[in-house]
Amino acid sequence: EQSYGCFYSRTTGIWQTVWLERTPRSYVRSLRFFPNAARASVGVEVTAEGEDKEVTVRVLYEGRTVGYASKPLSFRTRINIALSEKHLWEPGAGRLYDVEVTYGEDKVCSYFGLRDVRFEGKKFLLNGKSVFQRLVLDQGYYPDGGYTAPTTEAMRQDIALAQRLGFNGARLHQKLFEPRYLYYCDKAGYMVWGEYASWGVRYETLDALGTFLSEWREAVERDFNHPCIVQW
Repeated sequence: EQSYGCFYSRTTGIWQTVWLERTPRSYVRSLRFFPNAARASVGVEVTAEGEDKEVTVRVLYEGRTVGYASKPLSFRTRINIALSEKHLWEPGAGRLYDVEVTYGEDKVCSYFGLRDVRFEGKKFLLNGKSVFQRLVLDQGYYPDGGYTAPTTEAMRQDIALAQRLGFNGARLHQKLFEPRYLYYCDKAGYMVWGEYASWGVRYETLDALGTFLSEWREAVERDFNHPCIVQW
C-alpha cells in the first residue's frame, strides 16, 4: 500500500534486533541502576528467577574495581555501593562504569553512567550545572534501510556528525530507537529525549490510551538504565 496523509514512509515487520538467549535455571531477569552523582554511589536493583541464592555486584572503571557488594537474593533486592572513584557522565564525555553481576551460574555484564538531571526553574541542570540542550530532531530514517540502520557504523556516524556540527543531543522523534543506538549515545556523552510514537492516538478513547500507555511503559522500562536519556 502507498503512504498517505504525510510524507512518512509506511513501515512494517521486524525492524530492530531480536535474539534468543539461553539462561541457567536460576538467572538474573533484570537490572536497574540508581546512580547518585553527589555521593559517588550507585544503587543496583536486581530481579531474579529461580532458587534463592547470593548475588554479587562488582563495579569497574577502565578495568579497575571501584565497588563491590553481595547479599542474599529472593526474587528482588537492592544493593547500594559506594564508588572509590568518581567519574561523571557529561555532554561529550560518556564516562561509563562497567558492572558484573553474578547469581549462581548466571553472570550478567552491564554498565551505567554517574550523573543526575533536574530542572531548577527554567534551567536544566546536569550534575548541578546549567546546560543548554542544543538538540537535533532525529527521525531515525536511513536512506538504505528505512527505520532499520543498515550497519552499526551508520548509527555511530549520525551521532558523531551531530556532535561535529555543535549539537549536544537529539530528540528521538516518534520512534522507539534501537538499543544499540542508545548505547553509542551513552558512550559519546550525547543527550537524548526518549519518545514513543503517538501520532494519531485518539486520547479521548480510553481503550486506545490504555494500549498506548502500556506500550510506552514497556519502552521506559527497557531503556531505564541509559544515562543518555535525560528527558522523556
